[in-house]
Amino acid sequence: METKVTSLVAASAAILLSLHSCLVPVPAVHEPAVLRLSVREDPQTRGSAVPMDIADYTLTLIDARGKTLFHDKWEACPDEFELDPGSYTVSLMSDESTEPAYDHPLFGDSRGLTLAEGQVSEVTLVATQLNSGLRLLVSDAFIANYKEGALFLRCATGTLAFGYAETRTAFFLPGKLAILLNINGKTVVVHNMELRQGEILTLRLGVAEQMPKVSLVSGVDMYARVDTTRVWSEETLSWDGSSAGDGGGSPGTTPDAVSVSTARGMAGKKDVWVQGYIVGGDLTSTKCSFEGPFSSRANLVLADKADCRDRDICMSVQLSTGDIRNALNLVDNPSMLGRKVILRGDIVEAYYRLPGLQNLSDYRL
Repeated sequence: METKVTSLVAASAAILLSLHSCLVPVPAVHEPAVLRLSVREDPQTRGSAVPMDIADYTLTLIDARGKTLFHDKWEACPDEFELDPGSYTVSLMSDESTEPAYDHPLFGDSRGLTLAEGQVSEVTLVATQLNSGLRLLVSDAFIANYKEGALFLRCATGTLAFGYAETRTAFFLPGKLAILLNINGKTVVVHNMELRQGEILTLRLGVAEQMPKVSLVSGVDMYARVDTTRVWSEETLSWDGSSAGDGGGSPGTTPDAVSVSTARGMAGKKDVWVQGYIVGGDLTSTKCSFEGPFSSRANLVLADKADCRDRDICMSVQLSTGDIRNALNLVDNPSMLGRKVILRGDIVEAYYRLPGLQNLSDYRL
């Protein structure tokens, strides 16, 4: 009798399990999409600063939710990726740094992909130049006229110092670029330009023979040669000594400005020009950093002397989001440390417990 009961219970359990299996749907098995990647190198041309070594390039694969699925050297890339159907972004970069630098062209490619179930996609990335280059050749006449001066090349992501004897090519992200001359404590803009992606420009900088005041550029001699990767061009610039606008604020001469020590006693004054040296950042209510690397883009410390290390005689500066922060913050522009700057803003009694400058509207270097 016991054996029959046991058999009956077992049979009932089997029936219930079978019914449960019918009621609960079994997830469908999707066939993955397959992605195979390859790289094609565009021919290298004259003037290349560094050879292309694809093995050292960084490959990044990101899904539609922003999750990074692969981030490593190209040589570590598998023969194929098995992925869920959906959208992806794949990029290949020779370097992940976008700061301006000498002899540092940036090559790579980026693609948006949509992969279907079971699809085998073969994608070829083309390593083309992504940034722009400038080779500045300074004439003997310019050096003789401005031998006490110093040239700087400034773009949205940073500033490069340029020595008169420099022959290397400087590389920047495409966009606006200003050539600045600092002399006798003042900075003027020699020339403003806009570089295109893949452009390599040779600019010969000289002085105008009669130094006219009505024209900045004379005797432009320009040609371009196009290849599969880059646009090569050359220009001659004859400077007449006038300013082309400061590239970071209103055109014109350097404004009258008060010192940091004077500005510290002017709380409540608005729209004031203050001059000083950028000596630090990373402000808190009790301290600041006078040496990099820096972590905050939101503030600076200004002093009357470039070698100042006494927080109590400094002035705090708030950098709100925008072009001025992009140009001056010490995270993205470490070369600004120690630079003289003239800022226009409102003076407040305290910002991080220091007399401060807020609501910046303009600046000059």
